[in-house]
Amino acid sequence: MFIRFVILKQDRESHSRQGIFQAAIHLRDSGKLAAHEVNWLEDELAWLRMHVESPACLREQNNHRAISWFHPRAVRPIEKVRSIAALLVEHGVHVEMIKTDDPGTVIYEDGWQVVAKPHRRHLTGH
Repeated sequence: MFIRFVILKQDRESHSRQGIFQAAIHLRDSGKLAAHEVNWLEDELAWLRMHVESPACLREQNNHRAISWFHPRAVRPIEKVRSIAALLVEHGVHVEMIKTDDPGTVIYEDGWQVVAKPHRRHLTGH
């Protein structure tokens, strides 16, 4: 079971719901956070940047639909992301944790995450 934290906004590239990192950076840059919240958020994001790979495949043109999912064994990164989600919720951003057994076509995997291209939905007319 893979885990992802999302907001309601749909991402233009992946056509999936946007992850909370973009929302957190947007909130940080909005001027709505107190100085101590900005510092705390920067510390959390710095820890994640240091410990969770940002796969190069996400920046490749042919992977614009790819999204990242956490392995459930990524306990510490998920704790960090949950705390960031709580900050977003405190500031009025709706956050959901979603789970799946099938994230799509996996194009990258490490000990804590997978990056996958979601399966295309076929319109059946029903």
